[in-house]
Amino acid sequence: MKLWSKLLIAAMLVCGSAHAEKPSEASLKEMLTLTNTQQVLKSVEAQMDGLMKNMMQKAMKDQPLNEQQQKIMDKFRNKVIAIHKQEMTWEKLEPTFIEIYGNSLSQEDVDGIIAFYKSPAGKSYVSKMPVLIQQSMSSMQKMTAPMMEKIAEAAKEMTAEMQNSTQKK
Repeated sequence: MKLWSKLLIAAMLVCGSAHAEKPSEASLKEMLTLTNTQQVLKSVEAQMDGLMKNMMQKAMKDQPLNEQQQKIMDKFRNKVIAIHKQEMTWEKLEPTFIEIYGNSLSQEDVDGIIAFYKSPAGKSYVSKMPVLIQQSMSSMQKMTAPMMEKIAEAAKEMTAEMQNSTQKK
């Protein structure tokens, strides 16, 4: 009988922790506001043009572009940025963030996060976030440059193999 009692208690504890109170939408919105999520996304968006420009230059590094080709590349980059701005609005993203965080965090978690971001350390962290993101993106660009060169080389190899395979028919 003691074994069954222990199993029942263990099952109740597991079930109890699995049914932690879901956070309210209001508390999730407060958390997103305190973490400046919308502003962080805007700063990433602002850096996207430079990131795309660098990636495209690295991808085309050994293929010189004439003036017309450069205009075409710039037009493409501008279209991609415009599409990103149109599709990744806060109005479209906020419900997704609320759903993701709501499915992953309990009300207790959100309350703790809110308390942290209201603290001096949390406020300091949020105020420094744009610089941290900018430095992170800059570092990532440096890290991805060699990777982009390898991807461009792999794409050339694939193109050559595709051309060779169609010529053999």
